[in-house]
Amino acid sequence: MNDPLKILSVNYSDSIGGASKAAYRIHCAVNALGADSKMFVKNKELIDESILELSDFHNTNISNRIYSYVQNKIKNKIQHYQWNKYPNRENVLLSDLRSVSLHGPLQKIDYDLLHLHWINFRFLDLNELRKINKPVVWTLHDCWLFTGGCHYFNECENYRDSCGNCPLLHSNSADDLSRRLWKQKNKILSSINIHIVTPSQWLADCVKNSSLLSRFPVTVIPNCLDTEIYTQYESKLTPENRTDNGKKKILFGAMNATGDKRKGFDKLLESISILEKTEIADKLEFLVFGADKPINELQTKIPIRYLGYLTDEQYIVAAYNEADVMVVPSLWEVFGQTASEAMSCGVPTVAFNCSGIKEVIVHKKTGYLAKSYSIEDLAKGIIWCLENNINKTLSRNARKRVEDNYTPDKVGEKYLKLYKELS
Repeated sequence: MNDPLKILSVNYSDSIGGASKAAYRIHCAVNALGADSKMFVKNKELIDESILELSDFHNTNISNRIYSYVQNKIKNKIQHYQWNKYPNRENVLLSDLRSVSLHGPLQKIDYDLLHLHWINFRFLDLNELRKINKPVVWTLHDCWLFTGGCHYFNECENYRDSCGNCPLLHSNSADDLSRRLWKQKNKILSSINIHIVTPSQWLADCVKNSSLLSRFPVTVIPNCLDTEIYTQYESKLTPENRTDNGKKKILFGAMNATGDKRKGFDKLLESISILEKTEIADKLEFLVFGADKPINELQTKIPIRYLGYLTDEQYIVAAYNEADVMVVPSLWEVFGQTASEAMSCGVPTVAFNCSGIKEVIVHKKTGYLAKSYSIEDLAKGIIWCLENNINKTLSRNARKRVEDNYTPDKVGEKYLKLYKELS
């Protein structure tokens, strides 16, 4: 009998953010199917012996630690100087190539294949990939790897060329920071071999059209979730967060739900203003998780109840089970994890017909895909789902969609097949 394949999955965290949740679920899925997967993270939150933390491998040599500390301080000062040249840049996540050396830990950990996920927040040094003589799979959870620093390129298509004139930096220079970061990435990526995985065909198409990653093979494998956890049952929200008031509940939630413009909370508020003018306005209530009630709350005729930051999975599932409709008004998503979670709980889901999320929802079968960025059609979709799920057909379809495509065994099998092909 052959020994199980040893996989090392690398991600910034094991639980903080959507990418971490996706990476950990994939790690667990392949382990459940017989692989020997370890997860290597910078920040460990979960109690799981298969997760290794960077601090476990700290260099005990005082001279080396001092050298690394001083080196990082100098890098940070230089990079801060570079970013500060763009004081009017957009308030979105932009990442450069600052990192810590993982050469030591990667030398000490026994693995047959390296599986990279989200490695920003100064984690993996891309240069170290040149030293690895084992197969490398890289699952993308955003667009950073093929851009000049942005994690979502919005409507910009400069990633197809060589960046520069970056609209997020509000730059009019072809040789701006985004161009310089693009050049650094290009130098590294042109000297390594990796196999790209994307959770959606939309992201795969972006990769194929990009100047940095078009040379690499791409496989589409969706994210997975545990359908035994994300399922329909009686809500277990805490009493202060639960009200059986007979209203139809419309749920919106994400990490930094109201602060991250990409998540579309502004679009949701605009759609509420439309719904307020309908005959069913007094029968509706909005629920929001991933944010606290704002100090200067917008006054709306339709009540908005803020559930706060739900970190415990049982309360997230409970929130889904409170809802009659889930709304994911994101401007861009590489997959649509909250959509798949809600659908697994039998909740019809409404989103814009754009980016990766359009591949999760089946229009008028598991939910509603509104015309891209149309608040009128978004509101129409919410009403349509409420009116067309009386007999729970949409709920059953949504659950089946997840069971047929996003379970750990189905997704895990696809990853194992890819691992074996590359090993």
